Amino acid sequence: MTGHRELEWIELQRPADDFDEPALALVARYADTANRVTQHFWGDEAFDTTVDELVAKLRHDEDSISRRFLIVEDGVDVARCVAAIGREEGARAAYLSAWVVPEARGRGIGRALMERLERVGAELGATSLQVWVDHRPPAEGDAGLAPESGHGAIAADAPAHLLTSLGYRLEQVERISELDVERARHELERHRADASAHAGEAYEVRSWEGSTSPELRDAMAALHARMATDAPAAGLDVDEETWDAARLQRYEAEMAEAGQTPLQAAALHRATGEAVAFTILVLPEPGKPAFQEDTLVHADHRGHRLGMLVKAENLLQLGRRHPDRTRVITWNAEENRPMLAVNEALGFAPIGVEGGWQRRLRAGDEEGTAAPGTMSA
Repeated sequence: MTGHRELEWIELQRPADDFDEPALALVARYADTANRVTQHFWGDEAFDTTVDELVAKLRHDEDSISRRFLIVEDGVDVARCVAAIGREEGARAAYLSAWVVPEARGRGIGRALMERLERVGAELGATSLQVWVDHRPPAEGDAGLAPESGHGAIAADAPAHLLTSLGYRLEQVERISELDVERARHELERHRADASAHAGEAYEVRSWEGSTSPELRDAMAALHARMATDAPAAGLDVDEETWDAARLQRYEAEMAEAGQTPLQAAALHRATGEAVAFTILVLPEPGKPAFQEDTLVHADHRGHRLGMLVKAENLLQLGRRHPDRTRVITWNAEENRPMLAVNEALGFAPIGVEGGWQRRLRAGDEEGTAAPGTMSA
């Protein structure tokens, strides 16, 4: 069945003062719509978004320009959409996301949303549009769809067909992996000891929960900035990010307001006192898994097993501080063999794949843009 009724786009706004009840109710509807999609794909509530997380993003989103929409069809919430781009001068890559609830699929809504979101991305000044999508891995014996990088593959599913038809190219595949921290404890201790011995006396490791101490903020901000450009990106266009101590504090304040707890570990170079490697785990509300976020070793200090050292230490810190959190989920580019090797050694096992899609805009692609509101397609 194809065809759908008129779609209403309701934009979530950042309030000038504070969220009143109608604004909070809209955020709750947006969160519920997003969670219906992730629960359908993953089969549980592990990837749910909370109202607190969304409110924190709307309040603290000072480093990007983001537009979030709840999509309503005939009085029913059927999708949620996002378009975002960095605020840095010269930013060119906009990130688009359109999630349609399971019961509303197969009627052309996804295509209508993507076509409208592309115009929003062009309005934001983007010359490159990028979409990240959860996919199933290819069935056994099926080669699936490989990215331009040649590393990894996804199943040729409905989202892949839609994006291909819209002119997007699959540029990168990320492996989604999971670790049982309690089961892996012995191996974590062994790998931490081995990595520490290999690093030697030139480095020390520091781990902590919560915000970064003032004396480390500048160095940690510099590592976050390098994360944007040093991480493997295959053929994806990547914008530089400007990080300083103030931005790091905003990032950590947003997590605190969202009810998320960061666990961090860093390797310090004793001779200079600089942080040269770091990793961060984010703990959402109780009952959810921990999410392994960024891990980076400064290029000048690679080859000393610092990635293994900080990751093993941080996972052991998780076990010490939060023994009830035994499940950790992470994402790694399939071409990032050094980091995949670390995760495989630690005991992470694959549970899914994510595809990074891209379409570069041509001159004139932004023409015909209409203001968001009520639309039909």
